[in-house]
Amino acid sequence: MTIPRPQNHRLSELPQPQPLQQQENHIHDHHQINHNPLAMERLIAELAVQRAALLTKHVLRTLDNLPPPSPTCVTPINGNFLNLHFPWQQQHPSSKRLQSPSRQRNSSLAARDGRRLSIAKSDASPVTIADFAAQALLISAIHHAFPADGFVGEEDSHALRQDPDLTKQVWELVSSTRLSDPAAEALLARPNSVEEMFETIDLGGRGLGGQAFPARRFWAMDPIDGTSAFLKGGQYAVSLALIDGGKEVLGVLGCPNLPPQLLLSPEGGVHVTEEDVDREGMGLMLSAVRGQGSATARPMTKAGLSGNTTIIQRDAQGKVDAQDLHFVDSTLSTATISRKVQNLALRVGARYPGTEIYSSHMRYATMVLGSREHTQVRFPVTPSKPWCLWDHAGSQLIYTESGAGKVTDLLGRPIDFGTGRKLSGNWGLITADESVHDEILDMVTEMLEEEKLSSS
Repeated sequence: MTIPRPQNHRLSELPQPQPLQQQENHIHDHHQINHNPLAMERLIAELAVQRAALLTKHVLRTLDNLPPPSPTCVTPINGNFLNLHFPWQQQHPSSKRLQSPSRQRNSSLAARDGRRLSIAKSDASPVTIADFAAQALLISAIHHAFPADGFVGEEDSHALRQDPDLTKQVWELVSSTRLSDPAAEALLARPNSVEEMFETIDLGGRGLGGQAFPARRFWAMDPIDGTSAFLKGGQYAVSLALIDGGKEVLGVLGCPNLPPQLLLSPEGGVHVTEEDVDREGMGLMLSAVRGQGSATARPMTKAGLSGNTTIIQRDAQGKVDAQDLHFVDSTLSTATISRKVQNLALRVGARYPGTEIYSSHMRYATMVLGSREHTQVRFPVTPSKPWCLWDHAGSQLIYTESGAGKVTDLLGRPIDFGTGRKLSGNWGLITADESVHDEILDMVTEMLEEEKLSSS
């Protein structure tokens, strides 16, 4: 993978804050948005995801009883909200601990004093106060800037409306979470009342996406992807995608527990794990726009957007050997069959397991930051239950724009994001480098044909 980087190959070489006049010029250049397609959408989306990520980190620190993130030094001048300082140089000593004793203690204390961080949905999966609050803030920011757009989100307000105590906790998060740079925060709206918060959440939770308005563009979001991992202190994501004509045109992925130091790894050496997390900082943000041929990574801050960006553009020269494939999987998932992925690895002579990540979007992030050999193949448990759009939208675009990646379902069809809340036009997933994708597809086809014969 070729990652052209700014002059920051070592932490000691991180750029220093610019003089004020230079900062003003940098901001002026950054906001010539009329010349870049979807530049305003990208700006608002990145700020909205960063604010939602800040909210989730606040909830995590309540559990962990850790100090707040290192302060970011931003001097707002004439609309300056690009943070040029880097509060993530030192990692908290507990960063490799998946679930700290303090989190377990504080969870018990919260339960005893009547506070609940999560409830169980009808499918037994957890939803937290951070899920509700983050969705409210995401939609409010986007709806204010682009009122004609639709939404699809995972949560609705039904459980909140039935639970005043839970509503109070969510409203406290929504009303108190702000980016510390006033100029950045001023670009983002927020609900002004509890009822408006309910209605805002429902714009996503009851949205039908392309199924209801085929000609209307809409935003798909997962306020916290990987809630179970989030509650354990592992990797999770805040995802936001703009869909137009059934295709992703913009993807923004906040990875609040992903250490920004990973960007300083040697070429091909980025290795994402559940345990190696950024507890003290704000993690990483990945984003991409269709047709630009690259993805962008930047450290997230609690203020404005960091100017320390890294362009991710994997080298597409040469062919990936199937026996060198590195499988990104989740054996804990109840929606897919990892045994079949293992069988596929055996067929091509590749090692298994590779990287184990629970969150769907974080698996894509692992692909983006990993080598060309990183691949993801997902065999659904049942063909009659299509996957949710918000678990995949945006991250697939970031992956394909970051290099010669190809994404299809198990039948070789491109992913159709215009079918509504579910990906009902697709079954399964193959995410791999273009040079080896069709070889994997052929192997998968053989496996599926053999299954048919054995069951007949």
